[in-house]
Amino acid sequence: MIKTIAAAAILSVLGASASATTESITFQSRDVTAPRLTTTYTSNYRTAELSYTDSTGVSFLAYCIEPDQSFAINALGAQTYSVGSFSGAQASLLEALYSSSYASATDVNAKAAFQLAVWEIVTESSSSLNVNGGSFTVDSSTALASSIATQANDYLSASASYSGPSLYTLTKLTNADYQDLVVASPVPEPQTWALLLAGLGAVGLSARRRQR
Repeated sequence: MIKTIAAAAILSVLGASASATTESITFQSRDVTAPRLTTTYTSNYRTAELSYTDSTGVSFLAYCIEPDQSFAINALGAQTYSVGSFSGAQASLLEALYSSSYASATDVNAKAAFQLAVWEIVTESSSSLNVNGGSFTVDSSTALASSIATQANDYLSASASYSGPSLYTLTKLTNADYQDLVVASPVPEPQTWALLLAGLGAVGLSARRRQR
């Protein structure tokens, strides 16, 4: 329960950032054991979820939505990103992908597959989503790459059939020089919000008492 309340508190901070026009973020790391994959836009690229910190020092994870751009390495310091949102079919597909599969993509190969699925959604020009065909493809010539591609297509199939509620709020971060990103924040359950608001109310009451 405490972990859930903490997640809700973090979400409120991210929500405040999302209301701003820009956000300064700094790249921290990606898993050095992540598989190297070659796609329409990348060559032998270590495909992984990315770790960043925002201007207040809060850590968050993101996936790339612009595979033909490189990310700003940590040595380059903070970069200013525009904060926005997704729209139309792309928004619906990404929300379904995250709601159906994000929580289960926990190991390096699964995260690589999830990244491929994200790229397929944001770059594919055809109506059929499949990382083995169309305008965005992955080189599946090795057993590992083939397995990851299959997992990516499984994620895409799950997203296409998903009919449940949106479990995440997705934020779009864009920069003219570096990879654009998608950041997911869990949508708190109603009881979590109630506990968070009760806690904030208690803090406010305590502050008012101190002022008297």
